[in-house]
Amino acid sequence: MKGPGFVPTFLFYFVGTTFIAAFVLNKGVGPDLTFNPFQVGILFGLASGVVGAYFNSHQTLTLPIKNRGAFLKKLKDTLKQLGYEESGQLEEFTVYSRPIPSSFFAGKLYVQIEKETATISGRGNKIRLIQKRLNP
Repeated sequence: MKGPGFVPTFLFYFVGTTFIAAFVLNKGVGPDLTFNPFQVGILFGLASGVVGAYFNSHQTLTLPIKNRGAFLKKLKDTLKQLGYEESGQLEEFTVYSRPIPSSFFAGKLYVQIEKETATISGRGNKIRLIQKRLNP
């Protein structure tokens, strides 16, 4: 599974935050501004874009498997600790999601187990956390 990478996610957060910040500054302070609200909005947009893209861009992790049974047990335990439950199948991927209402903010994880590799796909912050827990 492939989702939006770093650049599209950055642009989403950057553009949204820039316009919201510029609008709020323009309406909140009014015509007495001594600065351009879009310049300040761009600063907020840059910060929001970098943070949003770091945590929410889509990433894929591929891990080698030596012992399939042990790996599956460790993976399922790790996902359970993070609050994920198996929620279905999508083509050759097993879909894991969190229960409502946290599922609205956490995103789904897609896991594909092959003979010698496991591919896990999802939001960047969850993939990095899973990678730390699966690779001691």
